[in-house]
Amino acid sequence: MTRLAYASHSYRLPTHLETLSLDQLEMLLAGVFLQLVDLAISTIRHDPSYPTGTPSYNVIITLEHIHVIPRRLENHKLAETGDVLSVNALGFAGLLLVKSEAELEVVKKESISKILRGVGLESVHDVQVEGTAREVPLAGM
Repeated sequence: MTRLAYASHSYRLPTHLETLSLDQLEMLLAGVFLQLVDLAISTIRHDPSYPTGTPSYNVIITLEHIHVIPRRLENHKLAETGDVLSVNALGFAGLLLVKSEAELEVVKKESISKILRGVGLESVHDVQVEGTAREVPLAGM
C-alpha cells in the first residue's frame, strides 16, 4: 500500500446510506466526523512545531468516504519562484489552482507530494476509524 506524504484520517462509508432515515444518517455522519476530527487534533498535538492558535484541517466528503486532513499552513511558498500557492481541501483532492503555465511547471518540478506535505503534517496514526469498510448494521438503528 502506498503511504501519503501527509496525515489523512479517512472513513469508508457504508454502501447502504440510501436506506437510512435522515436521523440515522445524521447520527452516522456526525459520529464519524467527530472521530476523524479527534484523530486530526491528536495528530496536531503530536507535532511540537505546530503553530499556536486554532487547529486547522481540511475536510473532503464523497459518496464513499469522509477524509479529515490536519494541516499546518494554508499556503505553500514555491521554492523556485517564491510565489505563494494556496492549498485548500481541493489541493488534497488533487486540484491545485495555478495562475499560469509557468507556475504549473514550477509546481510540477517541486512535486505535489512535497507541496501537500509542506502544508500538512506527518502521519502519527496508522489507525482506521473503528468500523470502517465493514457492512454491519448500525446499533440502535
